[in-house]
Amino acid sequence: MSRTRIVIQARTSSARLPAKALLPIASLPAAVLCALRAGNRGGEVVVATSDDCSDDALAETLLRHGVQVVRGALHDVLARFIDAVEDLADDDVVVRLTADNLFPDGAFVEALLRRFAASEADYLGTHSPVDGLPYGLSAEIFTAGILRKAARMASNAAQREHVTPWIREYAVCEDVDYASLGLSHRYDYLRCTMDTLNDYQRLFSLFAVREETAVEVSWGELVQALNDSAEAPRFRIPYQIREDGRTVGSLTLGTVQLGLPYGIANTLGMPDDREVKEIFRVALAHGVSDIDTARAYGIAEHRIGLLGGADLQSRARIVTKLDPLAWLPADASRELVRAAVEASVFRSCRDLRVATLDVFALHRWQHRSSWNGAIWERLLELKQEGVIKLLGASLSTQEEALEALADPAIKYIQLPCNLLDWRWETSPFLALRAQRPDVSIHVRSAFLQGLLVSDAAIWPDGIVDASSIVKKLDSLVQELGRVSKPDLCLAYLAGLTWIDSIVVGIDSVAQLQDNLALACRAPLTADERDHVRKMIGMVPERLLNPASWPA
Repeated sequence: MSRTRIVIQARTSSARLPAKALLPIASLPAAVLCALRAGNRGGEVVVATSDDCSDDALAETLLRHGVQVVRGALHDVLARFIDAVEDLADDDVVVRLTADNLFPDGAFVEALLRRFAASEADYLGTHSPVDGLPYGLSAEIFTAGILRKAARMASNAAQREHVTPWIREYAVCEDVDYASLGLSHRYDYLRCTMDTLNDYQRLFSLFAVREETAVEVSWGELVQALNDSAEAPRFRIPYQIREDGRTVGSLTLGTVQLGLPYGIANTLGMPDDREVKEIFRVALAHGVSDIDTARAYGIAEHRIGLLGGADLQSRARIVTKLDPLAWLPADASRELVRAAVEASVFRSCRDLRVATLDVFALHRWQHRSSWNGAIWERLLELKQEGVIKLLGASLSTQEEALEALADPAIKYIQLPCNLLDWRWETSPFLALRAQRPDVSIHVRSAFLQGLLVSDAAIWPDGIVDASSIVKKLDSLVQELGRVSKPDLCLAYLAGLTWIDSIVVGIDSVAQLQDNLALACRAPLTADERDHVRKMIGMVPERLLNPASWPA
Protein backbone atom coordinates (compact mmCIF):
# COMPACT_ATOMS: atom_id res chain seq x y z
CA MET A 1 0.00 0.00 0.00
CA SER A 2 1.38 3.40 -0.96
CA ARG A 3 2.26 6.03 1.62
CA THR A 4 0.94 9.59 1.62
CA ARG A 5 2.85 12.61 2.86
CA ILE A 6 1.56 16.17 3.14
CA VAL A 7 4.33 18.65 2.33
CA ILE A 8 3.72 22.30 3.23
CA GLN A 9 6.04 24.92 1.79
CA ALA A 10 6.79 27.92 3.99
CA ARG A 11 9.25 30.77 4.37
CA THR A 12 9.49 34.00 6.31
CA SER A 13 11.01 36.22 3.60
CA SER A 14 7.73 37.13 1.90
CA ALA A 15 7.97 40.62 0.42
CA ARG A 16 4.32 41.67 0.75
CA LEU A 17 3.75 40.35 4.27
CA PRO A 18 7.13 39.63 5.89
CA ALA A 19 7.30 36.74 8.35
CA LYS A 20 3.66 35.87 7.68
CA ALA A 21 4.34 32.23 8.53
CA LEU A 22 5.03 33.32 12.13
CA LEU A 23 2.11 35.71 12.55
CA PRO A 24 -0.29 34.58 15.27
CA ILE A 25 -3.64 33.08 14.33
CA ALA A 26 -5.73 31.65 17.17
CA SER A 27 -2.67 31.93 19.46
CA LEU A 28 -0.56 29.78 17.12
CA PRO A 29 2.01 30.78 14.50
CA ALA A 30 0.26 30.60 11.13
CA ALA A 31 2.54 27.87 9.73
CA VAL A 32 1.97 25.76 12.84
CA LEU A 33 -1.81 26.13 12.58
CA CYS A 34 -1.63 25.22 8.90
CA ALA A 35 0.35 22.05 9.66
CA LEU A 36 -1.87 20.99 12.56
CA ARG A 37 -5.05 21.49 10.53
CA ALA A 38 -3.64 19.55 7.57
CA GLY A 39 -2.78 16.64 9.88
CA ASN A 40 -5.88 16.71 12.08
CA ARG A 41 -7.04 13.36 10.61
CA GLY A 42 -3.69 11.71 11.38
CA GLY A 43 -1.96 12.35 8.07
CA GLU A 44 1.83 12.61 7.96
CA VAL A 45 2.88 16.27 7.64
CA VAL A 46 6.26 17.86 6.97
CA VAL A 47 6.97 21.54 6.43
CA ALA A 48 9.57 22.27 3.74
CA THR A 49 11.32 25.55 4.50
CA SER A 50 14.67 26.94 3.46
CA ASP A 51 18.11 26.51 4.97
CA ASP A 52 18.59 30.27 4.79
CA CYS A 53 19.20 31.96 8.15
CA SER A 54 16.00 33.98 7.61
CA ASP A 55 14.06 30.76 8.24
CA ASP A 56 15.89 29.63 11.39
CA ALA A 57 13.20 31.01 13.70
CA LEU A 58 10.46 29.40 11.60
CA ALA A 59 12.14 25.99 11.72
CA GLU A 60 12.70 26.23 15.47
CA THR A 61 9.08 27.27 16.05
CA LEU A 62 7.71 24.37 14.02
CA LEU A 63 9.91 21.83 15.80
CA ARG A 64 8.92 23.23 19.17
CA HIS A 65 5.28 22.53 18.28
CA GLY A 66 6.07 18.99 17.17
CA VAL A 67 5.93 19.63 13.42
CA GLN A 68 8.46 17.80 11.27
CA VAL A 69 10.73 20.10 9.22
CA VAL A 70 12.88 19.64 6.12
CA ARG A 71 15.16 22.46 5.01
CA GLY A 72 16.57 23.14 1.56
CA ALA A 73 17.20 25.78 -1.09
CA LEU A 74 15.46 29.12 -0.56
CA HIS A 75 14.55 29.80 -4.20
CA ASP A 76 14.51 26.24 -5.61
CA VAL A 77 11.29 25.09 -3.96
CA LEU A 78 11.08 22.05 -6.23
CA ALA A 79 14.42 20.84 -4.83
CA ARG A 80 13.02 21.33 -1.32
CA PHE A 81 10.12 19.05 -2.16
CA ILE A 82 12.51 16.43 -3.51
CA ASP A 83 14.36 16.53 -0.18
CA ALA A 84 11.06 16.24 1.70
CA VAL A 85 10.09 13.01 -0.11
CA GLU A 86 13.55 11.47 -0.35
CA ASP A 87 12.51 8.25 1.42
CA LEU A 88 9.26 7.76 -0.52
CA ALA A 89 8.81 5.26 -3.34
CA ASP A 90 7.87 6.53 -6.78
CA ASP A 91 4.27 5.35 -6.40
CA ASP A 92 3.84 7.02 -3.01
CA VAL A 93 1.60 10.09 -2.91
CA VAL A 94 2.55 13.70 -2.16
CA VAL A 95 0.06 16.39 -1.14
CA ARG A 96 1.33 19.92 -1.69
CA LEU A 97 0.02 22.73 0.51
CA THR A 98 1.30 26.23 1.25
CA ALA A 99 1.54 27.73 4.73
CA ASP A 100 -0.36 30.89 3.78
CA ASN A 101 -3.52 28.88 3.09
CA LEU A 102 -5.07 27.92 6.43
CA PHE A 103 -8.46 26.55 5.37
CA PRO A 104 -7.36 23.09 4.08
CA ASP A 105 -7.74 20.45 6.79
CA GLY A 106 -7.45 16.70 7.03
CA ALA A 107 -10.96 16.17 5.66
CA PHE A 108 -10.23 18.40 2.66
CA VAL A 109 -7.02 16.49 1.96
CA GLU A 110 -8.79 13.13 2.29
CA ALA A 111 -11.54 14.19 -0.13
CA LEU A 112 -8.91 15.05 -2.75
CA LEU A 113 -6.98 11.84 -2.06
CA ARG A 114 -10.12 9.80 -2.73
CA ARG A 115 -10.58 11.55 -6.07
CA PHE A 116 -6.93 11.00 -6.91
CA ALA A 117 -7.09 7.29 -6.06
CA ALA A 118 -10.16 6.86 -8.26
CA SER A 119 -8.54 8.60 -11.22
CA GLU A 120 -5.80 7.52 -13.59
CA ALA A 121 -4.11 10.92 -13.40
CA ASP A 122 -0.54 11.73 -12.39
CA TYR A 123 -1.77 14.94 -10.83
CA LEU A 124 -4.96 16.23 -9.24
CA GLY A 125 -5.48 19.70 -7.90
CA THR A 126 -7.52 22.82 -7.45
CA HIS A 127 -7.24 25.61 -9.99
CA SER A 128 -8.55 29.00 -8.93
CA PRO A 129 -10.86 30.58 -9.98
CA VAL A 130 -12.07 27.91 -12.42
CA ASP A 131 -12.66 25.44 -9.59
CA GLY A 132 -15.24 27.71 -7.96
CA LEU A 133 -13.50 27.48 -4.57
CA PRO A 134 -12.42 30.45 -2.46
CA TYR A 135 -8.96 31.67 -3.41
CA GLY A 136 -6.67 29.97 -0.90
CA LEU A 137 -8.67 26.77 -0.44
CA SER A 138 -6.20 24.80 -2.51
CA ALA A 139 -4.11 21.64 -2.69
CA GLU A 140 -2.25 19.59 -5.26
CA ILE A 141 -1.70 15.82 -5.27
CA PHE A 142 0.82 13.83 -7.33
CA THR A 143 3.10 10.83 -7.05
CA ALA A 144 6.65 11.08 -5.81
CA GLY A 145 7.74 9.61 -9.14
CA ILE A 146 6.23 12.39 -11.27
CA LEU A 147 7.67 14.94 -8.85
CA ARG A 148 11.15 13.47 -9.39
CA LYS A 149 10.65 13.54 -13.15
CA ALA A 150 9.65 17.21 -12.90
CA ALA A 151 12.82 17.92 -10.93
CA ARG A 152 14.89 16.35 -13.71
CA MET A 153 13.05 18.08 -16.54
CA ALA A 154 12.20 21.54 -15.14
CA SER A 155 14.36 23.97 -17.09
CA ASN A 156 13.53 27.45 -15.82
CA ALA A 157 13.30 29.33 -12.54
CA ALA A 158 9.49 29.60 -12.58
CA GLN A 159 9.07 25.83 -12.91
CA ARG A 160 11.36 25.29 -9.93
CA GLU A 161 9.88 28.06 -7.78
CA HIS A 162 6.26 27.00 -8.25
CA VAL A 163 6.95 23.22 -8.11
CA THR A 164 4.19 21.89 -10.37
CA PRO A 165 4.16 23.88 -13.67
CA TRP A 166 6.09 21.15 -15.51
CA ILE A 167 3.74 18.48 -14.16
CA ARG A 168 0.65 20.45 -15.15
CA GLU A 169 2.01 20.94 -18.66
CA TYR A 170 3.30 17.46 -19.45
CA ALA A 171 1.65 14.91 -17.14
CA VAL A 172 -1.88 13.51 -17.09
CA CYS A 173 -3.81 15.98 -14.92
CA GLU A 174 -7.27 16.24 -13.43
CA ASP A 175 -8.82 19.23 -11.68
CA VAL A 176 -11.39 19.23 -8.90
CA ASP A 177 -14.18 21.74 -8.50
CA TYR A 178 -16.63 22.96 -5.89
CA ALA A 179 -19.35 20.48 -6.85
CA SER A 180 -17.06 17.46 -6.53
CA LEU A 181 -16.27 18.58 -2.97
CA GLY A 182 -19.93 18.77 -1.99
CA LEU A 183 -20.50 22.53 -2.25
CA SER A 184 -23.87 23.62 -3.61
CA HIS A 185 -22.63 26.68 -5.47
CA ARG A 186 -19.50 28.60 -6.44
CA TYR A 187 -17.51 30.54 -3.85
CA ASP A 188 -14.85 31.88 -6.22
CA TYR A 189 -15.65 35.43 -5.09
CA LEU A 190 -14.17 34.71 -1.63
CA ARG A 191 -10.55 35.02 -0.56
CA CYS A 192 -9.01 33.00 2.28
CA THR A 193 -5.29 33.17 1.57
CA MET A 194 -2.84 35.25 3.64
CA ASP A 195 -0.77 37.39 1.29
CA THR A 196 -1.33 40.93 2.58
CA LEU A 197 -2.09 42.69 5.86
CA ASN A 198 -5.79 42.85 4.98
CA ASP A 199 -5.78 39.11 4.35
CA TYR A 200 -4.17 38.53 7.73
CA GLN A 201 -6.69 40.69 9.53
CA ARG A 202 -9.53 38.84 7.84
CA LEU A 203 -8.20 35.43 8.92
CA PHE A 204 -7.26 36.66 12.39
CA SER A 205 -10.85 37.76 12.99
CA LEU A 206 -12.31 34.58 11.52
CA PHE A 207 -10.24 32.28 13.74
CA ALA A 208 -10.37 34.52 16.84
CA VAL A 209 -13.94 33.46 17.58
CA ARG A 210 -12.93 29.81 17.03
CA GLU A 211 -9.69 29.81 19.01
CA GLU A 212 -10.55 26.68 21.00
CA THR A 213 -11.42 24.73 17.85
CA ALA A 214 -9.05 26.37 15.35
CA VAL A 215 -7.27 23.09 14.57
CA GLU A 216 -10.43 20.98 14.29
CA VAL A 217 -12.98 23.33 12.70
CA SER A 218 -13.90 22.04 9.25
CA TRP A 219 -12.98 23.75 6.02
CA GLY A 220 -16.67 23.83 5.08
CA GLU A 221 -17.62 25.67 8.25
CA LEU A 222 -14.86 28.20 7.64
CA VAL A 223 -16.04 28.80 4.07
CA GLN A 224 -19.58 29.41 5.30
CA ALA A 225 -18.38 31.76 8.03
CA LEU A 226 -16.31 33.72 5.55
CA ASN A 227 -19.27 33.94 3.19
CA ASP A 228 -21.48 35.20 6.02
CA SER A 229 -19.09 37.97 7.03
CA ALA A 230 -20.26 41.52 6.42
CA GLU A 231 -17.33 42.50 4.20
CA ALA A 232 -17.57 39.48 1.88
CA PRO A 233 -18.57 40.15 -1.72
CA ARG A 234 -21.55 38.30 -3.14
CA PHE A 235 -20.32 37.70 -6.68
CA ARG A 236 -17.33 37.83 -8.97
CA ILE A 237 -17.42 39.55 -12.36
CA PRO A 238 -16.93 37.34 -15.44
CA TYR A 239 -13.35 36.57 -16.34
CA GLN A 240 -11.24 34.73 -18.85
CA ILE A 241 -7.98 32.81 -18.44
CA ARG A 242 -5.44 34.07 -20.95
CA GLU A 243 -2.80 31.90 -22.59
CA ASP A 244 -0.19 33.14 -20.11
CA GLY A 245 -2.36 31.88 -17.23
CA ARG A 246 -3.52 35.33 -16.07
CA THR A 247 -7.10 35.68 -14.90
CA VAL A 248 -8.52 38.82 -16.52
CA GLY A 249 -11.71 40.38 -15.20
CA SER A 250 -14.26 41.65 -17.71
CA LEU A 251 -14.03 45.18 -16.27
CA THR A 252 -10.87 47.26 -15.82
CA LEU A 253 -10.92 50.10 -13.31
CA GLY A 254 -10.29 53.40 -15.09
CA THR A 255 -8.73 56.05 -12.85
CA VAL A 256 -8.81 59.29 -14.82
CA GLN A 257 -11.69 60.50 -12.61
CA LEU A 258 -9.53 59.80 -9.53
CA GLY A 259 -6.94 62.28 -10.72
CA LEU A 260 -8.91 64.84 -12.73
CA PRO A 261 -12.49 66.21 -12.90
CA TYR A 262 -13.03 64.34 -16.19
CA GLY A 263 -15.91 63.66 -18.56
CA ILE A 264 -18.65 65.71 -20.12
CA ALA A 265 -21.22 64.14 -17.77
CA ASN A 266 -19.12 64.39 -14.61
CA THR A 267 -20.75 66.79 -12.14
CA LEU A 268 -19.17 65.43 -8.95
CA GLY A 269 -15.49 66.21 -9.45
CA MET A 270 -12.90 63.92 -7.86
CA PRO A 271 -13.78 61.55 -5.00
CA ASP A 272 -12.02 62.04 -1.65
CA ASP A 273 -9.34 59.67 -0.30
CA ARG A 274 -11.74 57.58 1.75
CA GLU A 275 -13.95 57.01 -1.28
CA VAL A 276 -10.94 56.12 -3.43
CA LYS A 277 -9.71 53.52 -0.94
CA GLU A 278 -13.15 51.95 -0.87
CA ILE A 279 -13.29 51.98 -4.68
CA PHE A 280 -10.07 49.98 -4.76
CA ARG A 281 -11.28 47.54 -2.09
CA VAL A 282 -14.62 46.89 -3.76
CA ALA A 283 -13.04 46.51 -7.21
CA LEU A 284 -10.53 43.92 -6.03
CA ALA A 285 -13.10 42.04 -3.97
CA HIS A 286 -15.29 41.53 -7.04
CA GLY A 287 -12.57 40.31 -9.40
CA VAL A 288 -11.26 43.44 -11.12
CA SER A 289 -7.78 42.43 -12.23
CA ASP A 290 -6.48 45.52 -14.05
CA ILE A 291 -6.14 49.19 -13.15
CA ASP A 292 -5.78 51.75 -15.94
CA THR A 293 -3.95 55.02 -15.34
CA ALA A 294 -1.50 57.45 -16.97
CA ARG A 295 0.94 60.27 -16.27
CA ALA A 296 -1.61 62.57 -17.90
CA TYR A 297 -4.33 61.68 -15.38
CA GLY A 298 -3.41 64.34 -12.86
CA ILE A 299 -2.77 62.80 -9.44
CA ALA A 300 -4.22 59.39 -10.32
CA GLU A 301 -0.90 57.51 -10.15
CA HIS A 302 -0.08 59.14 -6.83
CA ARG A 303 -3.45 58.13 -5.36
CA ILE A 304 -3.07 54.56 -6.59
CA GLY A 305 0.34 54.30 -4.92
CA LEU A 306 -0.74 56.05 -1.73
CA LEU A 307 -4.19 54.55 -1.23
CA GLY A 308 -4.09 51.23 -3.08
CA GLY A 309 -1.64 49.53 -0.72
CA ALA A 310 -0.16 46.06 -0.95
CA ASP A 311 -3.49 44.50 -1.93
CA LEU A 312 -3.69 46.50 -5.13
CA GLN A 313 -0.05 45.86 -6.04
CA SER A 314 -0.30 42.11 -5.43
CA ARG A 315 -3.74 41.42 -6.84
CA ALA A 316 -4.08 43.76 -9.83
CA ARG A 317 -2.03 44.59 -12.88
CA ILE A 318 -1.46 48.32 -13.21
CA VAL A 319 -1.35 49.75 -16.72
CA THR A 320 0.11 53.23 -17.02
CA LYS A 321 1.12 55.40 -19.96
CA LEU A 322 3.88 57.69 -21.11
CA ASP A 323 3.64 61.41 -20.47
CA PRO A 324 2.19 63.11 -23.60
CA LEU A 325 5.47 65.08 -23.80
CA ALA A 326 3.66 68.12 -25.18
CA TRP A 327 6.46 70.33 -23.85
CA LEU A 328 9.18 68.55 -25.84
CA PRO A 329 10.29 70.61 -28.89
CA ALA A 330 10.13 69.02 -32.32
CA ASP A 331 13.89 69.47 -32.74
CA ALA A 332 14.78 67.99 -29.35
CA SER A 333 18.03 66.07 -29.25
CA ARG A 334 18.10 62.30 -28.89
CA GLU A 335 19.58 62.68 -25.42
CA LEU A 336 16.78 65.03 -24.30
CA VAL A 337 14.09 62.72 -25.67
CA ARG A 338 15.59 59.71 -23.90
CA ALA A 339 15.82 61.70 -20.68
CA ALA A 340 12.17 62.71 -21.00
CA VAL A 341 11.14 59.07 -21.42
CA GLU A 342 13.16 58.05 -18.37
CA ALA A 343 11.63 60.87 -16.33
CA SER A 344 8.12 59.72 -17.21
CA VAL A 345 8.85 56.06 -16.47
CA PHE A 346 10.58 56.64 -13.15
CA ARG A 347 8.04 59.21 -11.98
CA SER A 348 5.39 56.56 -12.59
CA CYS A 349 7.45 54.11 -10.52
CA ARG A 350 7.76 56.69 -7.75
CA ASP A 351 4.09 57.65 -7.66
CA LEU A 352 2.84 54.08 -7.96
CA ARG A 353 5.42 52.97 -5.37
CA VAL A 354 6.74 50.10 -7.44
CA ALA A 355 10.17 49.16 -8.77
CA THR A 356 8.80 47.55 -11.93
CA LEU A 357 5.89 48.65 -14.09
CA ASP A 358 3.47 45.88 -15.08
CA VAL A 359 2.44 47.47 -18.37
CA PHE A 360 3.77 50.73 -19.82
CA ALA A 361 1.98 52.05 -22.88
CA LEU A 362 2.45 54.86 -25.34
CA HIS A 363 -0.29 57.44 -24.80
CA ARG A 364 0.21 58.80 -28.33
CA TRP A 365 0.83 56.29 -31.11
CA GLN A 366 2.92 58.77 -33.06
CA HIS A 367 5.48 58.61 -30.27
CA ARG A 368 6.54 55.18 -31.53
CA SER A 369 8.24 56.85 -34.49
CA SER A 370 8.67 60.46 -33.29
CA TRP A 371 12.17 61.87 -32.87
CA ASN A 372 13.53 59.15 -35.15
CA GLY A 373 12.24 56.42 -32.90
CA ALA A 374 14.15 57.58 -29.82
CA ILE A 375 11.14 57.15 -27.49
CA TRP A 376 10.41 53.59 -28.52
CA GLU A 377 14.09 52.70 -28.51
CA ARG A 378 14.47 53.79 -24.89
CA LEU A 379 11.29 51.99 -23.83
CA LEU A 380 12.55 48.75 -25.38
CA GLU A 381 15.79 49.19 -23.43
CA LEU A 382 13.92 49.80 -20.18
CA LYS A 383 11.96 46.60 -20.77
CA GLN A 384 15.21 44.75 -21.37
CA GLU A 385 16.57 46.23 -18.13
CA GLY A 386 13.57 44.90 -16.18
CA VAL A 387 12.00 48.27 -15.35
CA ILE A 388 9.00 47.49 -17.59
CA LYS A 389 7.41 44.05 -17.83
CA LEU A 390 5.20 44.57 -20.90
CA LEU A 391 4.95 47.30 -23.50
CA GLY A 392 1.73 48.53 -25.04
CA ALA A 393 -0.02 51.41 -26.74
CA SER A 394 -3.17 53.46 -26.39
CA LEU A 395 -4.66 53.88 -29.87
CA SER A 396 -7.43 55.78 -31.61
CA THR A 397 -7.75 54.50 -35.19
CA GLN A 398 -7.83 51.28 -37.16
CA GLU A 399 -4.61 52.22 -38.93
CA GLU A 400 -2.81 52.60 -35.61
CA ALA A 401 -4.20 49.29 -34.39
CA LEU A 402 -2.99 47.45 -37.48
CA GLU A 403 0.49 48.91 -37.05
CA ALA A 404 0.55 48.00 -33.36
CA LEU A 405 -0.58 44.42 -33.96
CA ALA A 406 2.23 44.04 -36.49
CA ASP A 407 4.83 44.81 -33.79
CA PRO A 408 5.70 41.68 -31.75
CA ALA A 409 7.04 43.86 -28.91
CA ILE A 410 3.54 45.17 -28.18
CA LYS A 411 1.58 42.95 -25.81
CA TYR A 412 -1.15 45.36 -24.70
CA ILE A 413 -3.48 47.58 -26.71
CA GLN A 414 -6.14 49.98 -25.51
CA LEU A 415 -8.58 51.45 -28.02
CA PRO A 416 -11.98 53.18 -28.04
CA CYS A 417 -15.09 51.15 -28.75
CA ASN A 418 -18.80 51.38 -27.97
CA LEU A 419 -22.11 50.46 -29.51
CA LEU A 420 -21.93 53.42 -31.91
CA ASP A 421 -18.44 52.49 -33.12
CA TRP A 422 -18.66 50.68 -36.42
CA ARG A 423 -14.98 51.03 -37.34
CA TRP A 424 -13.43 47.90 -35.80
CA GLU A 425 -15.65 45.38 -37.55
CA THR A 426 -15.27 46.89 -41.03
CA SER A 427 -11.48 46.69 -41.35
CA PRO A 428 -8.72 44.01 -41.47
CA PHE A 429 -8.35 44.58 -37.74
CA LEU A 430 -10.25 41.47 -36.61
CA ALA A 431 -8.23 39.12 -38.83
CA LEU A 432 -4.92 40.49 -37.57
CA ARG A 433 -6.16 40.49 -33.99
CA ALA A 434 -6.97 36.76 -34.33
CA GLN A 435 -3.33 36.16 -35.22
CA ARG A 436 -2.13 37.85 -32.01
CA PRO A 437 -3.73 36.03 -29.06
CA ASP A 438 -0.70 37.11 -27.02
CA VAL A 439 -1.92 40.70 -27.13
CA SER A 440 -4.34 41.82 -24.43
CA ILE A 441 -6.92 44.26 -25.83
CA HIS A 442 -8.84 46.56 -23.51
CA VAL A 443 -11.43 49.03 -24.75
CA ARG A 444 -12.28 52.44 -23.36
CA SER A 445 -15.14 54.87 -24.14
CA ALA A 446 -17.82 52.29 -23.42
CA PHE A 447 -20.18 55.18 -22.61
CA LEU A 448 -18.44 57.69 -24.91
CA GLN A 449 -17.53 60.02 -22.01
CA GLY A 450 -21.03 59.60 -20.64
CA LEU A 451 -22.95 60.62 -23.77
CA LEU A 452 -24.54 57.22 -24.28
CA VAL A 453 -26.11 57.22 -20.83
CA SER A 454 -27.10 60.92 -20.77
CA ASP A 455 -29.84 63.14 -22.11
CA ALA A 456 -29.52 64.70 -25.55
CA ALA A 457 -28.96 68.15 -24.00
CA ILE A 458 -25.31 67.47 -23.17
CA TRP A 459 -24.36 65.94 -26.55
CA PRO A 460 -22.02 68.06 -28.72
CA ASP A 461 -23.83 70.31 -31.17
CA GLY A 462 -23.83 69.98 -34.93
CA ILE A 463 -22.67 66.38 -35.35
CA VAL A 464 -25.78 64.17 -35.15
CA ASP A 465 -29.43 64.35 -34.22
CA ALA A 466 -28.79 63.54 -30.55
CA SER A 467 -32.48 63.32 -29.64
CA SER A 468 -33.05 60.67 -32.27
CA ILE A 469 -30.15 58.51 -31.06
CA VAL A 470 -31.17 58.85 -27.41
CA LYS A 471 -34.70 57.74 -28.28
CA LYS A 472 -33.33 54.74 -30.19
CA LEU A 473 -31.15 53.78 -27.25
CA ASP A 474 -34.13 53.98 -24.90
CA SER A 475 -36.11 51.81 -27.28
CA LEU A 476 -33.30 49.24 -27.52
CA VAL A 477 -33.16 48.96 -23.74
CA GLN A 478 -36.82 47.94 -23.75
CA GLU A 479 -36.66 45.69 -26.82
CA LEU A 480 -33.60 43.74 -25.64
CA GLY A 481 -34.69 43.37 -22.04
CA ARG A 482 -31.87 45.42 -20.56
CA VAL A 483 -32.25 47.27 -17.27
CA SER A 484 -30.68 50.54 -18.39
CA LYS A 485 -28.55 52.23 -21.03
CA PRO A 486 -25.34 51.44 -19.13
CA ASP A 487 -26.42 47.79 -19.19
CA LEU A 488 -27.00 47.98 -22.95
CA CYS A 489 -23.59 49.59 -23.54
CA LEU A 490 -21.64 47.06 -21.46
CA ALA A 491 -23.58 44.07 -22.78
CA TYR A 492 -22.83 45.13 -26.37
CA LEU A 493 -19.07 45.17 -25.70
CA ALA A 494 -19.16 42.01 -23.58
CA GLY A 495 -20.43 40.14 -26.62
CA LEU A 496 -17.38 41.05 -28.73
CA THR A 497 -15.01 38.12 -28.30
CA TRP A 498 -11.90 40.03 -29.41
CA ILE A 499 -12.12 42.23 -26.31
CA ASP A 500 -10.40 41.06 -23.13
CA SER A 501 -11.64 43.77 -20.75
CA ILE A 502 -13.67 46.97 -20.72
CA VAL A 503 -12.13 50.06 -19.09
CA VAL A 504 -14.77 51.90 -17.08
CA GLY A 505 -13.97 55.18 -15.36
CA ILE A 506 -15.30 55.41 -11.83
CA ASP A 507 -15.86 58.39 -9.53
CA SER A 508 -17.85 56.78 -6.69
CA VAL A 509 -18.31 53.44 -4.95
CA ALA A 510 -22.00 53.43 -5.87
CA GLN A 511 -21.18 53.86 -9.54
CA LEU A 512 -18.63 51.06 -9.34
CA GLN A 513 -21.09 48.71 -7.64
CA ASP A 514 -23.67 49.41 -10.34
CA ASN A 515 -21.19 48.62 -13.12
CA LEU A 516 -19.93 45.47 -11.39
CA ALA A 517 -23.48 44.18 -11.15
CA LEU A 518 -24.15 45.01 -14.80
CA ALA A 519 -20.99 43.16 -15.84
CA CYS A 520 -22.56 39.95 -14.53
CA ARG A 521 -25.56 40.21 -16.84
CA ALA A 522 -25.65 38.25 -20.08
CA PRO A 523 -23.90 39.84 -23.07
CA LEU A 524 -25.81 40.68 -26.22
CA THR A 525 -25.94 37.90 -28.79
CA ALA A 526 -24.62 38.38 -32.33
CA ASP A 527 -28.18 38.87 -33.61
CA GLU A 528 -28.89 41.45 -30.91
CA ARG A 529 -25.71 43.36 -31.75
CA ASP A 530 -26.67 43.34 -35.42
CA HIS A 531 -30.06 44.76 -34.47
CA VAL A 532 -28.39 47.56 -32.50
CA ARG A 533 -26.17 48.48 -35.46
CA LYS A 534 -29.06 48.46 -37.94
CA MET A 535 -31.33 50.52 -35.71
CA ILE A 536 -28.77 53.23 -34.96
CA GLY A 537 -26.98 53.24 -38.30
CA MET A 538 -23.52 54.55 -39.06
CA VAL A 539 -22.73 57.71 -37.12
CA PRO A 540 -20.10 60.22 -38.33
CA GLU A 541 -16.58 59.23 -37.25
CA ARG A 542 -16.24 62.70 -35.76
CA LEU A 543 -18.71 61.73 -33.02
CA LEU A 544 -16.56 58.78 -32.02
CA ASN A 545 -13.56 60.97 -31.21
CA PRO A 546 -14.16 63.38 -28.28
CA ALA A 547 -11.08 65.36 -29.32
CA SER A 548 -12.98 66.51 -32.42
CA TRP A 549 -16.07 67.73 -30.59
CA PRO A 550 -16.71 71.48 -30.62
CA ALA A 551 -15.47 73.25 -27.48
